[in-house]
Amino acid sequence: MERENTIIKNQNEPVGLGGDSGSESSAPGQPGSSVDRNAVSSKPGAERPPAFGLTDLLMLLTTMVWGANVSVIKVSFSALSPHAFNLARFLFSALIYAFIIWRSREGFAISRKDLPRVVFLALTGITLYQVFFITGLSRTSASLVSMGNAMTPIFIAVLSTAFGLERLRWTGWLGIVLSVIGFYGIVLGRPNGFNLKGAEVSGVFLILLAGLMWAFYTIFARPVLKKISPTKLAGLTNIIGTAFYLPFAWREFSRADFSRVTPGGWLGLVYSGSLALVFGFVVWYKSVERVGGARTGVYSNLTPVFGVLSAVIFLGDRISWLQVLSALVIFFGVYLTRNGHHLFKKKTQ
Repeated sequence: MERENTIIKNQNEPVGLGGDSGSESSAPGQPGSSVDRNAVSSKPGAERPPAFGLTDLLMLLTTMVWGANVSVIKVSFSALSPHAFNLARFLFSALIYAFIIWRSREGFAISRKDLPRVVFLALTGITLYQVFFITGLSRTSASLVSMGNAMTPIFIAVLSTAFGLERLRWTGWLGIVLSVIGFYGIVLGRPNGFNLKGAEVSGVFLILLAGLMWAFYTIFARPVLKKISPTKLAGLTNIIGTAFYLPFAWREFSRADFSRVTPGGWLGLVYSGSLALVFGFVVWYKSVERVGGARTGVYSNLTPVFGVLSAVIFLGDRISWLQVLSALVIFFGVYLTRNGHHLFKKKTQ
């Protein structure tokens, strides 16, 4: 997001969940998590996946774009207020998506049965996610936000279990506990300390709420993706979600003086609106089509890494060794939650 992390930002294979995790049927809605009609690598005798090539290079570029996007947004706050900037970039991306859908053979039409589901996804994955994410980012550092985004797959796993969509094994619960511990380490391990009475507390809380909204978007996109292509769903939710976002951002947007926005501010808006919100998702879904959801999903864990590096290099954010160690604990927890049961399968076979 940003998860642009997470659209459709993050983790495809709820690992450590019951069922055959070698399949491509994990949580659609997050980039790479849609049902991959072309993926056959999990079937006996299937073709071997293609070698590392252009698709992988483009996916690396996409994770860099998404990772740097948090810092780009943070810098752009100096030119425009948070919600004014955010609405501007979403209006820009909505126009691009509208053009893409208009030129596609699918068009804008959706069935009445699917409309409430698409609206729900737009509200959670776009509108509420953006309200929480942008407000949270304005109250804390870009590096902390990027590291906090690594918790999203944990939310997905927990919600999938709570709604009976998947079964979480003991390795998954262990991974969740480790990830929570790691997140506390990231928050409390800040080089300058953590002000428990300041805006940072609410900022971190809002970032976690944003991750929760993204998780709702991810797991409930599954039935919709059976009828609507990922690219069309990304476009429709973006357009509808932008419309619902207007009441939250219009006051700041209407008062913004765009004549004073610097060239750097406009560049940040174009970067975030076109590269992060559109280009990244198009590349992601093309990768799902060509090399499969599982292989594509591996790249999602690189986004927080590039996010932290960008914040350190371009914003001068400082991170402590405790935060680095805590981030590694989160990644290990995510691995256990998704794939931990494979370790014990191999030992018992």
